[in-house]
Amino acid sequence: MSEDINSRAMEIRQFNRFYTPIIGLINKTILESSYSLAESRVLLEIHNDKQCTASDLTKLLQIDPGYLSRMLTRFIKERLIVKSKSSNDGRTQLLSLTDKGRDTLNELSNTSTIQITKILKRLPISDQEDLVSYMRSIKSILSQQISIRTQKAGDAGYIAYRHCILYEKEYGLDQTFERYVLESLTKFLTERPVGNIWLAEYCGQVVGSIGIVGVSEKIAQLRWFLIEPEFRGTGLGRQLMETAMDFCQQENFSQVFLWTFQGLDAARHLYRTFGFEPTEQIENHTWKDGLIEEKWTTTLHE
Repeated sequence: MSEDINSRAMEIRQFNRFYTPIIGLINKTILESSYSLAESRVLLEIHNDKQCTASDLTKLLQIDPGYLSRMLTRFIKERLIVKSKSSNDGRTQLLSLTDKGRDTLNELSNTSTIQITKILKRLPISDQEDLVSYMRSIKSILSQQISIRTQKAGDAGYIAYRHCILYEKEYGLDQTFERYVLESLTKFLTERPVGNIWLAEYCGQVVGSIGIVGVSEKIAQLRWFLIEPEFRGTGLGRQLMETAMDFCQQENFSQVFLWTFQGLDAARHLYRTFGFEPTEQIENHTWKDGLIEEKWTTTLHE
């Protein structure tokens, strides 16, 4: 195991050695403006944060306070930034760009964009798209960001596929379960009741799903709730449940129910935290002999 991680670390170091001269070339173009890359970044952060302080910049950029102070003094002298007292705390000095500062930042940004465009133009369109996609993946992996989006073309089949694979592997349900899930999704897409489907993505890969289907004006059903095994215990399940239940509140549903079966202990615990309680129990031998299905219900308002 240690050999594997050491090998991966060496691959990252090799990539860094390859990429550093490329980014250095871009930064060199910026430096020709008489402003360093660090100074350009400070101007950018002041522009992005309307309540920016020197303390904020020190923490965000991990920059030496003395070096930053000298930099800000230069900016003030060159009329790129101004200081003003915070309306909430008169002891706090807020930083903001002047018109000249904004013009300077735009010029730096445009110069950098032109240089990167020159690099991209040497590549076929497909390679440009791949490069940007890989960079997004690197950013997503290192920041461990999971995004939640609504359903789009192709998702229904994938949701049914993952339900079939995981429920067969983990609970022994047969392939008729896939047909059941797919039929319910097809009905939803065909009839388009009040409701929605949300999918969680990590590095472009679907890692979870949940849906709400309105069955009447005041009652909705929670469906297609699934979390990939490696993402269980990360808080993603709660995030998806919050998304779905917030939607039910917005649509003014008074009651929400779901069907589950005995053995899904982690899910049952999560359902209880959102006010669901078991209200009905039946035997179902359709997908597996001896399966006990349960209906869980929660009341949002009377």
